[in-house]
Amino acid sequence: MALRPLSARRAQVQKKCDLCESNTSIQYRCIQCQKYMCEKCNKIHLNVQTSVKHEIINIRSANTHQDTPTSLVTDFIPCERHNKKFCEAYCPDCIELVCEDCISDTHIEHQVAEINEGCTDAISKFQCRLSKDLWFCENKSKQLQASTQMCNSSYDNARKKIDDREKKMKAAIEKYADQLRAQIETKHDNVEKQRKMSEKKIKDIKDILNDKESTFKRARESNRADKIIKAIREINNNLPKLDFHPLPQDVSDFMSGDITVSELFGSLQSKPITNERFNIDLKVIKSFTTDFNFVDRLLTLDTKTAWISNFAMTTLSKINIDHKMKTLKHISVDVFDMSQTVGKDILLSLLDNTDVSLLTTKTGEIKPFLSVSPLRPRGIHVNKHNDIILGVIEEGDPYKLTDTSCRKVLIFGMDGKQKQSYEYDKHKKRLFTLPVRITSNVSNDILVINSTSDYGGTVLVLDWEGKVKWTYQGNPQVNSENNLFNPYDIVTTSVGHVMVCDFDRHTLHVLSGEGDVLTCKVMEDQGILNPMSMHINTMGHLWVVCDSEYGQSCNAKLHIVKFSS
Repeated sequence: MALRPLSARRAQVQKKCDLCESNTSIQYRCIQCQKYMCEKCNKIHLNVQTSVKHEIINIRSANTHQDTPTSLVTDFIPCERHNKKFCEAYCPDCIELVCEDCISDTHIEHQVAEINEGCTDAISKFQCRLSKDLWFCENKSKQLQASTQMCNSSYDNARKKIDDREKKMKAAIEKYADQLRAQIETKHDNVEKQRKMSEKKIKDIKDILNDKESTFKRARESNRADKIIKAIREINNNLPKLDFHPLPQDVSDFMSGDITVSELFGSLQSKPITNERFNIDLKVIKSFTTDFNFVDRLLTLDTKTAWISNFAMTTLSKINIDHKMKTLKHISVDVFDMSQTVGKDILLSLLDNTDVSLLTTKTGEIKPFLSVSPLRPRGIHVNKHNDIILGVIEEGDPYKLTDTSCRKVLIFGMDGKQKQSYEYDKHKKRLFTLPVRITSNVSNDILVINSTSDYGGTVLVLDWEGKVKWTYQGNPQVNSENNLFNPYDIVTTSVGHVMVCDFDRHTLHVLSGEGDVLTCKVMEDQGILNPMSMHINTMGHLWVVCDSEYGQSCNAKLHIVKFSS
């Protein structure tokens, strides 16, 4: 049995103002100082000369769970098994609160945690599970709708072929034509019947999940840890399996024939369902070996020149590829992300630094360009209008969200003036955990890779007003609970397609501008292993850089991928 250190458990009490330490009517939070304040102290704070440029948010109008300065009720919760004993810890293996007798009797080999910490983690994971299951239902519904449209289109096309053929063959084959029509209608009816069954099953599962979510919300609103954990345990044991009917794999087409009636007129044959609007092909046409153990960032300058970086080696290198790779320049700097301005200089977000730096390409000089202190810049992108789109977080654990966490995407002009700030959605919930990569598309939407852990993340697409247009959490064909979608980089094409590299699955996901999957291709057989960064050069070729095997050898690969759409 391993017991993590227990921090002092707290009853649900109102937090006091961090400045006067007496008023419990908290209304404001200073992002820079990370202090909660009452109305009176906020006015005083704003009048202090050093605080004039600080950003103050009204936490009451924000009304978000993440910034509510209250805690779970964790004191004096009676144990369900042992009378006169109070719960002392949370067991994630059993999903229950336990007292000291429980620990010694049945949980001695379990990794128990302090109640508040354990419950917070359980709540977060369970909410994530419900959200992901509902998202997969929505995604499956979209796939079903798209499949139905393609089936209907194919059947309409087959009917037209039959009708055209029938006119040429006239009366001699009218009876045979009627038989073929009947076969088509039977097959189509079967597809429609399957579609309705699938639609009903998706709806039933969504209804159950929504009902479970409502039950969990009621328990959550009680703010009692025992009720919450009991609800989680009961709901978790009765969650429906996401076992959907398989989508149609083939449709009937009409093939012309001759000689006998069937051969002369034609017959129905099956063919694979394909999206006839898009046929995305991804093919590696060249590969090169770098002298890095991994390349975590890539920025192409033209058809043969690029910048590549490795933060572990504190190195930014300019390379040229022709028949072989040649290193043109080494710069010692810790790069987290980089993007090229309209003026061809390079903006850098650096590790352990509160500044965005500017690399002047003519001189090779790096100097501070923009400060977001005390925050740390992360993903950075310069769009076609020369606006700087920057992800920022506070110092500390990037995956641990607290009351004082600040995770944003900011937009600046080249003059350093802030234009926009995105932190919460319309429901006042946080948009980001760690905005690691950012790009834009032909519609000037903002596409963000939001990393939620070392092993998983999502793609989030915002319009210029900060409204979430769509999200992407992976493809069920390659991603699952045991094979999480782990996006490392994102690019957009000239026609608006979105390309995402999935590090752990060695996969390139190609999406439409609306977030629909066009292609999801595992590239391992073409040598692309653990892709880390991508960029599209001036010729329209996709460059992909990778990790070496376990990051041990200095032979990380760079691949040139030709894609068609």
